[in-house]
Amino acid sequence: MFFLTPRYLKHAKLLHKGVTRFINYKRDILPQAKLDEITTLRTSLEDAMRSKDKARIATLNDEINKACEKALPHAEQSDIADNVEVFFVAIVIALGIRSYIAQPFKIPTGSMQPTLYGIVANHTEKDVSPGFFQQCKDYVAGRSYINVVANHSGRLRREEPLTEHGFMGFFTHCRLHFEDGHNIWIWAPIRQLATDPEFNLGLLYYAGAQISNDGNQITPDAQIVRSIWDLGGKEIKEGQLLARGTLDTGDHVLVNKFSYHFRRPVRGEVFVFTTQNIRSPYMNVPVEQGSQHYIKRLVGVPGDRLEVKSPVLWINGKPAEEFGMKRVGAMEEPYKGYGNFGILSDGRVRELSARDGAREYWAMGDNSYNSSDSRYWGTVPERNLVGPALFCYFPLGRNWGVIR
Repeated sequence: MFFLTPRYLKHAKLLHKGVTRFINYKRDILPQAKLDEITTLRTSLEDAMRSKDKARIATLNDEINKACEKALPHAEQSDIADNVEVFFVAIVIALGIRSYIAQPFKIPTGSMQPTLYGIVANHTEKDVSPGFFQQCKDYVAGRSYINVVANHSGRLRREEPLTEHGFMGFFTHCRLHFEDGHNIWIWAPIRQLATDPEFNLGLLYYAGAQISNDGNQITPDAQIVRSIWDLGGKEIKEGQLLARGTLDTGDHVLVNKFSYHFRRPVRGEVFVFTTQNIRSPYMNVPVEQGSQHYIKRLVGVPGDRLEVKSPVLWINGKPAEEFGMKRVGAMEEPYKGYGNFGILSDGRVRELSARDGAREYWAMGDNSYNSSDSRYWGTVPERNLVGPALFCYFPLGRNWGVIR
């Protein structure tokens, strides 16, 4: 004959199990008085269960629940704390995606133009900044306006008077450092402030006096500055023009860091790689700077034989057939074809290693006549590959969309 356990005893057993677990889990943080109180109530519950005292079990159920609820201090819920927690969780997720799945990059140079544009700066004699709303519109299209006038008089410090800063590859700007600790921010990369006078914002040619062709000084200031390092120790006067002009941002692209773990790189795609272990005087990356990221078109994979018969790139004895390379070789406006320079000059042929552990790739810029690429500094080792460029997400217009 079967006997059914009354429901109140089943509930009592579950309550006993729960309070025992609570004591075991919280024993090390419970005040001794609270621990003794809950333990005593559990003993009373055991006595009531043995005597099958239904009323006493019901009373102990409420007492035990209240004692457990009040045993531990409850921290008040803070909206600020919740928001901070969500913020940091979002940062962790974003960093994880950036490190292992997709990473944004900003194109600094014009070696891939017009497929992808680098940063272009142009000095202007007058301030050409339009109104606020037009500047906002132009910013979305990739153009910003620079008009920096010194708000401080003093001498620039001799060590690193001009430095470049940024955050995770974005918000790049320069800071002009004075000996007295004052800084002037200029929202432009250092390269665009300090290169060819016809292709910069004029900082280094306007930080000092200008000298005429006959050697006569035009203004009574210090001698004209000719390089970044010459800025050290120079005198700057309040109201002096430092940089002026327009700055067209480089294309911002997303790179797939995931796919090369599951497939081989494909000839013809735009890809990103590091300069680590590529040692050449043409690389323009000093050893002390470690490694940089480059973006080029992958024109040769392991086992390929490459030759330039300008303006066409030949692969394995025939003209390249992939879309991007074919477009450059056909000189479709404004592409100018491939130049037979460096390692591929004078009809030279280069065969890429396909040996395991020594697989080589060949990188070339679509702007072939203005690109430092594998023709000068050699092949890209397989371990240097980062991933294919997928999408240009900024600026809107121009090259926005899937990268081909």
